[in-house]
Amino acid sequence: MPMRSTVIAAALLAAATTAWAEEPKTDATPPQDEVQWSEFQSPERGFAISFPGTPQIASAPVAGQNPLRRYSFKAYEGDDTVYTVVVLEYPSGKGPNPPEPDLYVKMVSSYAKDSQSRVRKRGDKTIAGQEGFEAIMDDGKAKAEHLVSIVPAGDRIYMLISAGPRGHATSDEAERFRDSFRIMGDAPQPAASPAPKP
Repeated sequence: MPMRSTVIAAALLAAATTAWAEEPKTDATPPQDEVQWSEFQSPERGFAISFPGTPQIASAPVAGQNPLRRYSFKAYEGDDTVYTVVVLEYPSGKGPNPPEPDLYVKMVSSYAKDSQSRVRKRGDKTIAGQEGFEAIMDDGKAKAEHLVSIVPAGDRIYMLISAGPRGHATSDEAERFRDSFRIMGDAPQPAASPAPKP
């Protein structure tokens, strides 16, 4: 399975690094002092998170891994900060549950290589009640920082990426983005049992 892990990591990171480094910003982003954060919900992809504005949405099949699909949701704040959620979605019952232990390290290493950044810190992290992984990376050339959080959930792997100027990875805004993430249930929750009578 190591080859599959590498392909998965590359698939997620292709969308993630594109969101930070290559795609042009739109004129629709208001000036930073006018940015309004609000919760964005994607019931189809099973999550909700707060963005500074309405995110741009894209999707694509993962080359060589059909029917694996990648979804990207990103929003800019000002000229130098971007918030992205990348979702890798497997067919029902086919997700890595739990993911291979080295998958997180491969994903973080691939992201660092593609974004030309250096991993400063990485390790296990509980995000939205799920055991996941998190890394902080520095890009010396662009004087930028990246906070990358990876959250597995059944047949999906979520990657939350916040990138901005120096100091951003540990900023209130980066933490607010990550901490606002929540997984939305695909199936109705079982009804609560009535409390026993005393």
